[in-house]
Amino acid sequence: MSKVPLNITVDSELLVKFRELCKKLDIKISTKINTLIKEWLERNG
Repeated sequence: MSKVPLNITVDSELLVKFRELCKKLDIKISTKINTLIKEWLERNG
């Protein structure tokens, strides 16, 4: 699977919380976002 850069705009407060959680869980933000997108696609077709 190839990877592409992605520019998005998100709420700054949500991003701060998301970064903190990713750091706490020792996971890369991009890896987690990729997983969330994949799960969402599986649930929603």
